[in-house]
Amino acid sequence: MKYAFRFLSILLCAVIAGSLLRTEEMLEQIEHSVIRLHILADSDSTADQTVKLLVRDELLKQADTWIPAGSDWAEGCAAIQSHLPQIRKVAADTLKKAGCDAPVSVSFGESDFPARQYGEITLPAGTYQALRVEIGSGTGQNWWCVMYPALCLPASSAQSLTECSGEGIPAIAEQPETYQIRLKCVDTIRSVIRWLRGK
Repeated sequence: MKYAFRFLSILLCAVIAGSLLRTEEMLEQIEHSVIRLHILADSDSTADQTVKLLVRDELLKQADTWIPAGSDWAEGCAAIQSHLPQIRKVAADTLKKAGCDAPVSVSFGESDFPARQYGEITLPAGTYQALRVEIGSGTGQNWWCVMYPALCLPASSAQSLTECSGEGIPAIAEQPETYQIRLKCVDTIRSVIRWLRGK
């Protein structure tokens, strides 16, 4: 009986470990298929929050011209990187037009994000490639969305997120209820792995 219990315990641990590894792989797949847009306001004042949204609107109007249609994730990252001067100019011109003299900085790279729901799609917490636009001190409330695949634009239209995302995001994002229980375990394991790697 003791051996049977021990065998079942080992088998259960193996199943859980395998399941967590599959979930971890899916999370990494999501992180390497999404590009985020992150805009930080100078402060929480009404004026600063308003110009933040003006910058957002102008950037989203031109987002389609930065990432060519049919681009994959790596090509999208390279395209955003190459357009940073143009993106900064759009943001700066928008601020100037609104009568705001705050400086603006633009960068592209890895950023940590909490879990976030976009209509029918939930993106798990993780480290994503992101276009970061910081206005002034960047200490005000921020705004973010998904630039690739394009999930920013549906927020201001009636278009379904599923129509926009197409095949771009794995099932874990479209059916988060299947994975929510495991995500905390995976987050903890990933934190330990990153710590061991010295990141």
